Amino acid sequence: MFYKIDELSKPTDCIPSSDFVGIIPANLATNFDIINYYIPKIPTLFMDYHFSKLESYNDFLYGFINIPEILISPNSLISFILTDKYLLFIDKNNFVKHFFPKMVKAQHQNISSTGSCLYYFLDYIMSKDLEKINSLQQNLVQLELNVLNEKKMDQIKEITSYRSKTLRLHHYYIQIEGICNDIVNNTSDIISSETKDLFNILIKKISLYGHESEQIWEYTSQIREIYQQQLDVHQNIIMKFLTIVTTLFMPLTLIVGWYGMNFDYMPELRYKYSYPIVFVLSCILIAIMCIVFKKKKWW
Repeated sequence: MFYKIDELSKPTDCIPSSDFVGIIPANLATNFDIINYYIPKIPTLFMDYHFSKLESYNDFLYGFINIPEILISPNSLISFILTDKYLLFIDKNNFVKHFFPKMVKAQHQNISSTGSCLYYFLDYIMSKDLEKINSLQQNLVQLELNVLNEKKMDQIKEITSYRSKTLRLHHYYIQIEGICNDIVNNTSDIISSETKDLFNILIKKISLYGHESEQIWEYTSQIREIYQQQLDVHQNIIMKFLTIVTTLFMPLTLIVGWYGMNFDYMPELRYKYSYPIVFVLSCILIAIMCIVFKKKKWW
C-alpha cells in the first residue's frame, strides 16, 4: 500500500515516483525492487530486534522500533527506511497497516514531507502511552495494597513480572529518545529544519514518559521491599509461635526426662497419687508461663 504525501487519503497499489509513503508486508518485501535495492546495504533488514535503534547511511536512514508488550499486545516491531523522497515501512504484523490510516485521518493536513510523516506517525502511536502508564500505576497501587493487607503471600511472581515489564518500558523510551535525537542531529538533507523542530517537541514528550516509567520501575522496587518485609514479619510470627510452644513444653519435657531415668529406687513412682500430682503441677506450670508471656507481651 502506497500513499502520495499530497494525497494521503487516497492509497494506491502503484509505487509513485517520489514524495510517498509505502507500507510493505514483511513476508512480501522481497517482491518489491525498491526493497531489494536496500538488502545489500542493510544486511540486518529482516532481523527481529529486541530493542530500538536508528542507523544513518549516506542518503537514507534506517530505523527499527520494538514496542513493548506492556503498551501494545503483542509487542510490535516497526522497521522503516527514510529518504528525502519517500518513507518505507516494513510491516511485520500489520501494525503500521492498522494505525497509519488512523493517523492520516487525524493529521493529513499537517503532513508536508516524508520526515514530518514519520514524526506524526510516531507521535500518534505514542498518543495513548500516558493513559497506559497511568493505568499501570493504578495496577501497582492495587498490588501494593494487596501486599500490605496480606491478601496473598505468593505475589513475588507478579511483582517480578511488573519489574521486568517496567524496566523494558523505561529502556524503550530511552531508545526512542535516542532515535529522535539522532534524527535531529542528522546533518544530511533528509530531514528539514522544520521537521527537526517537530522531533524536538516529540523528544520532550518522550523524556516525560521516560521519567514516568523510571518512577514506576522504582515503585516496583519499593513494593518488592514491602513484600519482603511482610514475608519476614509473617515468618517471624510463625517462629514466635513455635518458640512459645517449645518454651511452654520445656518444663514438661524436664519432668518426662526426670522420671524416664531407669533408677531402681524412685519412691514417688509407686505413690498412689503421683500421676494426678504431676498432671496438676504441669498444668500450673503451663498456666504460670502463659501469664508471664501475656504480661511481657510476648504473646
